[in-house]
Amino acid sequence: MTRSVKVIDLRKGSPRSQTPLFTPRSWHEPERPKRRTSLRTKRRKGRAIVAFVILLLLAGLVGGMAWVSYLPQFSINSIAVAGAEHTPAALIQNYVESILHDGSRPMFSRSNVLLYPREHIERSLENFFPRIKSAQVSRESLLATAIMVAVEERNPYAQWCAENECYLMDEEGFIFDAVAASATSSILATQYVFRGGLASSSQVIGQRFAAGHLPGILVLLKLLGQGGFSPLGGSIENDQDFVVRFNEGFAMKFSFGQDAQTLTKNLQLVLGSEPLKGKESQLEYIDLRFDNRVYYKLRGETEVENVGQ
Repeated sequence: MTRSVKVIDLRKGSPRSQTPLFTPRSWHEPERPKRRTSLRTKRRKGRAIVAFVILLLLAGLVGGMAWVSYLPQFSINSIAVAGAEHTPAALIQNYVESILHDGSRPMFSRSNVLLYPREHIERSLENFFPRIKSAQVSRESLLATAIMVAVEERNPYAQWCAENECYLMDEEGFIFDAVAASATSSILATQYVFRGGLASSSQVIGQRFAAGHLPGILVLLKLLGQGGFSPLGGSIENDQDFVVRFNEGFAMKFSFGQDAQTLTKNLQLVLGSEPLKGKESQLEYIDLRFDNRVYYKLRGETEVENVGQ
Protein backbone atom coordinates (compact mmCIF):
# COMPACT_ATOMS: atom_id res chain seq x y z
CA MET A 1 0.00 0.00 0.00
CA THR A 2 1.30 3.36 -1.00
CA ARG A 3 1.45 6.25 1.70
CA SER A 4 0.64 9.71 0.45
CA VAL A 5 3.04 12.40 1.84
CA LYS A 6 2.13 16.10 1.68
CA VAL A 7 4.89 18.71 1.64
CA ILE A 8 4.59 22.46 2.33
CA ASP A 9 7.19 24.60 0.64
CA LEU A 10 8.25 27.42 2.98
CA ARG A 11 10.09 29.11 0.17
CA LYS A 12 6.89 30.12 -1.52
CA GLY A 13 5.33 33.46 -0.91
CA SER A 14 6.68 37.02 -0.76
CA PRO A 15 9.76 37.58 1.47
CA ARG A 16 8.08 40.73 2.84
CA SER A 17 5.34 38.66 4.35
CA GLN A 18 7.81 36.68 6.38
CA THR A 19 8.44 38.07 9.84
CA PRO A 20 11.61 36.93 11.57
CA LEU A 21 11.21 35.65 15.06
CA PHE A 22 14.22 37.61 16.46
CA THR A 23 15.61 40.80 15.01
CA PRO A 24 19.29 41.70 15.40
CA ARG A 25 18.44 44.78 17.49
CA SER A 26 16.12 43.00 19.91
CA TRP A 27 18.75 40.32 20.39
CA HIS A 28 21.78 42.46 20.98
CA GLU A 29 20.57 45.94 22.27
CA PRO A 30 17.31 45.96 24.20
CA GLU A 31 15.55 49.30 24.04
CA ARG A 32 15.92 51.46 27.22
CA PRO A 33 12.75 52.44 29.01
CA LYS A 34 11.97 56.12 28.65
CA ARG A 35 9.97 56.31 31.87
CA ARG A 36 13.03 55.80 34.12
CA THR A 37 14.93 58.64 32.40
CA SER A 38 12.08 61.07 32.84
CA LEU A 39 11.78 60.20 36.56
CA ARG A 40 15.48 60.96 37.16
CA THR A 41 15.17 64.30 35.43
CA LYS A 42 12.15 65.26 37.53
CA ARG A 43 13.95 64.27 40.73
CA ARG A 44 16.98 66.38 39.86
CA LYS A 45 14.81 69.38 39.18
CA GLY A 46 12.99 68.83 42.46
CA ARG A 47 16.21 68.66 44.45
CA ALA A 48 17.50 71.83 42.76
CA ILE A 49 14.30 73.68 43.68
CA VAL A 50 14.53 72.51 47.31
CA ALA A 51 18.19 73.59 47.54
CA PHE A 52 17.33 77.02 46.12
CA VAL A 53 14.49 77.46 48.61
CA ILE A 54 16.80 76.47 51.48
CA LEU A 55 19.40 79.01 50.35
CA LEU A 56 16.74 81.70 50.24
CA LEU A 57 15.60 80.83 53.75
CA LEU A 58 19.18 80.86 55.06
CA ALA A 59 19.86 84.20 53.41
CA GLY A 60 16.70 85.61 54.94
CA LEU A 61 17.63 84.23 58.35
CA VAL A 62 21.14 85.70 58.23
CA GLY A 63 19.81 89.02 57.00
CA GLY A 64 17.25 89.09 59.82
CA MET A 65 19.91 88.33 62.42
CA ALA A 66 22.13 91.07 61.01
CA TRP A 67 19.26 93.56 61.24
CA VAL A 68 18.47 92.54 64.81
CA SER A 69 22.14 92.92 65.84
CA TYR A 70 21.91 96.67 65.10
CA LEU A 71 18.81 97.25 67.23
CA PRO A 72 19.46 99.77 70.07
CA GLN A 73 18.06 97.44 72.75
CA PHE A 74 20.81 94.93 71.94
CA SER A 75 23.66 97.44 71.63
CA ILE A 76 26.21 98.59 74.22
CA ASN A 77 25.18 102.05 75.41
CA SER A 78 27.54 102.76 78.32
CA ILE A 79 31.16 102.05 79.30
CA ALA A 80 32.43 102.18 82.89
CA VAL A 81 36.11 102.15 83.86
CA ALA A 82 37.61 100.86 87.11
CA GLY A 83 41.19 100.70 88.41
CA ALA A 84 42.58 103.62 86.40
CA GLU A 85 44.46 106.07 88.62
CA HIS A 86 47.01 107.66 86.28
CA THR A 87 45.29 106.92 82.95
CA PRO A 88 42.21 109.17 82.41
CA ALA A 89 39.02 107.10 82.42
CA ALA A 90 37.52 109.27 79.67
CA LEU A 91 40.47 108.43 77.44
CA ILE A 92 39.88 104.70 77.96
CA GLN A 93 36.16 105.10 77.26
CA ASN A 94 36.81 106.99 74.03
CA TYR A 95 39.29 104.36 72.89
CA VAL A 96 36.81 101.53 73.50
CA GLU A 97 34.14 103.51 71.66
CA SER A 98 36.48 103.85 68.68
CA ILE A 99 36.80 100.05 68.52
CA LEU A 100 33.05 99.46 68.77
CA HIS A 101 32.26 102.16 66.20
CA ASP A 102 35.20 102.23 63.81
CA GLY A 103 33.26 103.75 60.92
CA SER A 104 32.71 100.50 59.05
CA ARG A 105 29.40 98.75 58.50
CA PRO A 106 29.98 95.00 58.96
CA MET A 107 27.18 92.49 58.53
CA PHE A 108 26.82 92.13 62.31
CA SER A 109 27.13 95.06 64.68
CA ARG A 110 30.43 95.27 66.62
CA SER A 111 28.59 96.94 69.51
CA ASN A 112 26.06 94.14 69.92
CA VAL A 113 26.03 92.85 73.51
CA LEU A 114 26.59 89.27 72.34
CA LEU A 115 28.97 89.92 69.45
CA TYR A 116 31.26 92.76 70.62
CA PRO A 117 35.03 91.91 70.36
CA ARG A 118 35.83 91.53 74.06
CA GLU A 119 39.28 89.92 73.70
CA HIS A 120 40.29 92.38 70.98
CA ILE A 121 39.38 95.32 73.25
CA GLU A 122 41.45 93.88 76.11
CA ARG A 123 44.54 93.31 73.96
CA SER A 124 44.21 96.69 72.28
CA LEU A 125 44.04 98.53 75.62
CA GLU A 126 47.21 96.79 76.82
CA ASN A 127 49.05 97.63 73.59
CA PHE A 128 47.83 101.21 73.22
CA PHE A 129 48.31 102.38 76.83
CA PRO A 130 51.81 101.42 78.08
CA ARG A 131 50.85 102.10 81.70
CA ILE A 132 48.02 99.53 81.56
CA LYS A 133 49.43 96.13 82.48
CA SER A 134 46.19 94.19 81.95
CA ALA A 135 42.55 94.87 81.09
CA GLN A 136 39.40 92.85 81.58
CA VAL A 137 36.04 93.62 79.94
CA SER A 138 32.81 92.18 81.37
CA ARG A 139 29.04 92.63 81.64
CA GLU A 140 26.76 92.04 84.62
CA SER A 141 24.26 89.80 82.78
CA LEU A 142 23.62 88.17 79.42
CA LEU A 143 21.64 91.04 77.92
CA ALA A 144 23.15 93.92 79.91
CA THR A 145 23.88 96.90 77.66
CA ALA A 146 26.67 98.31 79.87
CA ILE A 147 30.23 97.00 79.96
CA MET A 148 32.84 97.34 82.70
CA VAL A 149 36.50 97.85 81.80
CA ALA A 150 38.70 96.90 84.76
CA VAL A 151 42.36 97.82 84.27
CA GLU A 152 45.50 97.12 86.27
CA GLU A 153 48.15 99.81 85.95
CA ARG A 154 51.89 99.24 86.22
CA ASN A 155 53.57 100.32 89.44
CA PRO A 156 56.83 102.29 89.28
CA TYR A 157 59.65 100.12 90.58
CA ALA A 158 62.74 101.83 89.17
CA GLN A 159 63.82 104.55 86.79
CA TRP A 160 65.71 104.27 83.54
CA CYS A 161 67.68 107.39 82.71
CA ALA A 162 69.70 108.68 79.78
CA GLU A 163 71.39 112.07 79.97
CA ASN A 164 68.73 114.43 81.36
CA GLU A 165 65.67 112.26 80.68
CA CYS A 166 64.26 109.62 83.01
CA TYR A 167 61.44 107.12 82.61
CA LEU A 168 59.45 104.88 84.92
CA MET A 169 59.77 101.10 84.68
CA ASP A 170 58.02 98.29 86.53
CA GLU A 171 59.57 95.28 88.25
CA GLU A 172 59.62 93.38 84.95
CA GLY A 173 61.75 96.07 83.32
CA PHE A 174 58.95 97.46 81.12
CA ILE A 175 59.34 101.21 80.57
CA PHE A 176 55.88 102.75 80.50
CA ASP A 177 56.02 106.50 81.15
CA ALA A 178 58.29 109.52 81.23
CA VAL A 179 59.12 111.23 84.51
CA ALA A 180 57.63 114.69 84.24
CA ALA A 181 59.38 117.71 85.71
CA SER A 182 56.38 118.20 88.01
CA ALA A 183 56.38 114.60 89.25
CA THR A 184 55.63 114.18 92.93
CA SER A 185 58.13 112.79 95.40
CA SER A 186 56.07 109.61 95.75
CA ILE A 187 56.55 108.84 92.06
CA LEU A 188 60.26 109.67 92.13
CA ALA A 189 60.85 107.54 95.23
CA THR A 190 61.64 104.45 93.16
CA GLN A 191 64.06 101.89 94.49
CA TYR A 192 66.74 101.89 91.75
CA VAL A 193 68.03 103.91 88.81
CA PHE A 194 69.34 102.05 85.73
CA ARG A 195 71.08 103.08 82.54
CA GLY A 196 71.89 101.48 79.21
CA GLY A 197 70.58 98.13 78.03
CA LEU A 198 68.00 99.40 75.50
CA ALA A 199 67.89 99.17 71.75
CA SER A 200 69.04 102.31 70.00
CA SER A 201 65.69 103.89 69.31
CA SER A 202 64.11 107.27 69.85
CA GLN A 203 61.07 105.56 71.37
CA VAL A 204 62.04 104.52 74.89
CA ILE A 205 58.53 103.84 76.20
CA GLY A 206 57.51 100.29 75.45
CA GLN A 207 61.00 98.79 75.65
CA ARG A 208 62.26 96.39 78.32
CA PHE A 209 65.42 97.03 80.28
CA ALA A 210 68.00 94.20 80.39
CA ALA A 211 65.64 91.61 78.89
CA GLY A 212 66.74 88.21 80.14
CA HIS A 213 69.16 89.62 82.77
CA LEU A 214 66.95 91.77 85.01
CA PRO A 215 65.78 88.95 87.35
CA GLY A 216 69.38 88.06 88.18
CA ILE A 217 70.29 91.73 88.65
CA LEU A 218 67.44 92.27 91.10
CA VAL A 219 68.41 89.16 93.08
CA LEU A 220 71.97 90.48 93.40
CA LEU A 221 70.80 93.93 94.46
CA LYS A 222 68.57 92.39 97.11
CA LEU A 223 71.39 90.24 98.49
CA LEU A 224 73.74 93.23 98.54
CA GLY A 225 71.16 95.17 100.53
CA GLN A 226 70.84 92.30 102.99
CA GLY A 227 74.65 92.20 103.24
CA GLY A 228 74.81 95.74 104.61
CA PHE A 229 75.32 97.67 101.36
CA SER A 230 73.12 100.33 99.76
CA PRO A 231 72.92 99.67 96.01
CA LEU A 232 71.40 102.51 94.00
CA GLY A 233 71.05 100.61 90.72
CA GLY A 234 73.53 100.34 87.90
CA SER A 235 74.21 100.31 84.20
CA ILE A 236 74.79 97.77 81.46
CA GLU A 237 78.23 98.29 79.94
CA ASN A 238 77.99 95.72 77.15
CA ASP A 239 76.48 92.30 76.40
CA GLN A 240 78.44 90.69 79.26
CA ASP A 241 79.17 93.26 81.96
CA PHE A 242 77.14 95.23 84.49
CA VAL A 243 78.18 97.91 86.99
CA VAL A 244 76.41 98.27 90.34
CA ARG A 245 76.62 101.67 92.00
CA PHE A 246 76.38 102.09 95.76
CA ASN A 247 75.30 104.94 97.98
CA GLU A 248 78.68 104.50 99.71
CA GLY A 249 80.28 106.12 96.65
CA PHE A 250 81.94 103.22 94.84
CA ALA A 251 80.93 100.79 92.11
CA MET A 252 81.23 97.04 91.55
CA LYS A 253 81.79 95.38 88.19
CA PHE A 254 80.57 91.87 87.45
CA SER A 255 79.56 89.72 84.48
CA PHE A 256 76.18 88.19 83.74
CA GLY A 257 75.99 84.58 84.83
CA GLN A 258 78.03 84.96 88.00
CA ASP A 259 76.46 83.70 91.21
CA ALA A 260 74.82 86.47 93.25
CA GLN A 261 75.69 84.99 96.64
CA THR A 262 79.32 84.49 95.66
CA LEU A 263 79.57 88.09 94.44
CA THR A 264 78.11 89.42 97.69
CA LYS A 265 80.49 87.31 99.79
CA ASN A 266 83.54 88.29 97.72
CA LEU A 267 82.66 91.99 98.00
CA GLN A 268 82.51 91.68 101.79
CA LEU A 269 85.86 89.88 101.86
CA VAL A 270 87.54 92.45 99.62
CA LEU A 271 86.30 95.41 101.63
CA GLY A 272 87.43 93.70 104.83
CA SER A 273 90.90 92.96 103.48
CA GLU A 274 93.92 94.91 104.72
CA PRO A 275 94.45 97.07 101.62
CA LEU A 276 90.84 98.37 101.59
CA LYS A 277 89.64 98.15 105.17
CA GLY A 278 88.18 101.53 106.16
CA LYS A 279 88.79 103.05 102.72
CA GLU A 280 85.29 102.77 101.23
CA SER A 281 85.08 106.56 100.79
CA GLN A 282 88.31 106.53 98.76
CA LEU A 283 87.34 103.58 96.61
CA GLU A 284 86.28 104.16 92.97
CA TYR A 285 85.38 100.61 91.95
CA ILE A 286 85.97 96.92 92.60
CA ASP A 287 86.16 94.53 89.65
CA LEU A 288 84.84 91.02 90.43
CA ARG A 289 84.54 89.80 86.86
CA PHE A 290 87.41 87.35 87.22
CA ASP A 291 87.10 84.21 89.33
CA ASN A 292 90.57 84.09 90.90
CA ARG A 293 91.56 87.76 90.78
CA VAL A 294 90.04 90.93 92.16
CA TYR A 295 90.97 94.38 90.91
CA TYR A 296 90.20 97.68 92.59
CA LYS A 297 90.93 101.35 92.03
CA LEU A 298 91.18 104.15 94.54
CA ARG A 299 90.32 107.66 93.45
CA GLY A 300 93.24 109.34 91.75
CA GLU A 301 95.28 106.12 91.64
CA THR A 302 95.82 103.34 89.09
CA GLU A 303 94.09 100.00 89.13
CA VAL A 304 95.55 97.46 91.58
CA GLU A 305 95.14 93.68 91.86
CA ASN A 306 94.10 92.51 95.31
CA VAL A 307 96.47 89.55 95.52
CA GLY A 308 95.25 88.66 98.96
CA GLN A 309 91.97 87.31 97.60
